[in-house]
Amino acid sequence: MKYLTLALALFVSVMAQNATQLATPVSPLVSADISWILISSALVFLQIPGLGLFYAGLGEAKNTLSVLLSVLLAAGVVMTQWVLFGYSLAFSDTSTSNFIGNFKYAALIDTLTTVNPIAGTIPTALFSMYQMMFAAITPGLAIGAVAGRMRLLPMMVFVFLWTTIVYDPIAYWTWSGLGWLHVLNVMDYAGGSVVHVSAGVTGLVLALMSGKRVDYGTRNYESHNPTYVYMGTILLWFGWMGFNGGSAVSASTRAVGAAFATNIAAAAGGMTYMGMEALVNKKRFSAVGFCAGVVVALVAVTPGSGFIEPGMAILFGFFPAIVCFYAVKMMHYFKVDDALDVAACHGVGGAFGMILTGIFAQHRVTDIGVTPGSSTAGWVDQVWIQVPVQLAGIGAVCAWTAGWTAILVLVINLIPGLKMRCHQEAEEMGLDMYEVGESAYPYASVATLDVHSDSKAHLSLPKVPSQITLTNAGKSSMA
Repeated sequence: MKYLTLALALFVSVMAQNATQLATPVSPLVSADISWILISSALVFLQIPGLGLFYAGLGEAKNTLSVLLSVLLAAGVVMTQWVLFGYSLAFSDTSTSNFIGNFKYAALIDTLTTVNPIAGTIPTALFSMYQMMFAAITPGLAIGAVAGRMRLLPMMVFVFLWTTIVYDPIAYWTWSGLGWLHVLNVMDYAGGSVVHVSAGVTGLVLALMSGKRVDYGTRNYESHNPTYVYMGTILLWFGWMGFNGGSAVSASTRAVGAAFATNIAAAAGGMTYMGMEALVNKKRFSAVGFCAGVVVALVAVTPGSGFIEPGMAILFGFFPAIVCFYAVKMMHYFKVDDALDVAACHGVGGAFGMILTGIFAQHRVTDIGVTPGSSTAGWVDQVWIQVPVQLAGIGAVCAWTAGWTAILVLVINLIPGLKMRCHQEAEEMGLDMYEVGESAYPYASVATLDVHSDSKAHLSLPKVPSQITLTNAGKSSMA
């Protein structure tokens, strides 16, 4: 009897423990996924100063600091907007609309204790922070088209409104479970249309509505600091592994494939674009050309990196580099003063990458982590409707972006004190001194600056016996 009583007591104890464990909710959070998205968020943030360096190096010396500051300022404005209501408009999981979210998560309320169905293994707050980095870099991409022409205060107002009216709805259309482009099966893994097509179209509209630079057509514009371009490219390339790899929102096979495809495309694109510079423009081994090709390929592989076999990424580097090389030439032919070729590289590159995704996406990749048969694919798997669907998505993003960007520019320019284009004196002096009041090169004094293409600008370093002579083509020699 004694042993029977002990056995019954032990049985009751075990059952009680099991009941307690069953009553305790199992957390859906996965530590590995949280760690990877935290790292990816930091990687994407690193792209913001990388973009600043890339653009500053491509532009003119007198606008270096203003370009760096513009990119960072735009990011700061977007981050503020994102916290207030941007995330909720772009990714609210309680909205029943196919067009836009709601204000459920305004001020990021309830984001630490909930998960978004899109990223069910990480807190909503982390998903919001990761997506915030995408939103923060997108306007910075666009304003490169008017580098040296746009005033800082109107730019900040424009970025706030543009993110609210243009970026947030497009993100919802494409990535929200109820978004109409998502329902249509438009394939944009990490932002080919949401980020790059919208930025490229915005840059084109800004360039056309702002007017040409005062000395446009009188001289050649070349990269004033290829070293900055190189450094910016490395930061962009490095950060893009989080941009694409993190878009799996999990530490998974899809993340591995996306990150691997990203690197392969960048390598192929850099070498291809450099080869085009050598064959067509006779520039030998152009460092700036290689860097431009890397960025173009990274743009193009973004929409498909999580939907293709990594080896296919070579094609996403090779073909877009050629297409964007001639897109740049076409912009110059039509005398569109896009200062840093944003439309040709990001707009065309993103759109062409969307089309390539519709061709090369495969079920063996798109089915990873989802119910087999629930995903779509491209022409290589005989899904012939996919390219037309991709074109529809591109067209919708272009139309929405172009229309609202033009309206915003017109309205902002009508507000006293917010005229977006700087006046001629500021442009000739350079926005570093006129808008920022600080110089990117405080130890170098400009002796002369002739704006004609066959001229030379002499920069003298104080107390140094030799003089550095810089041509407008970016080459230097010691006099």
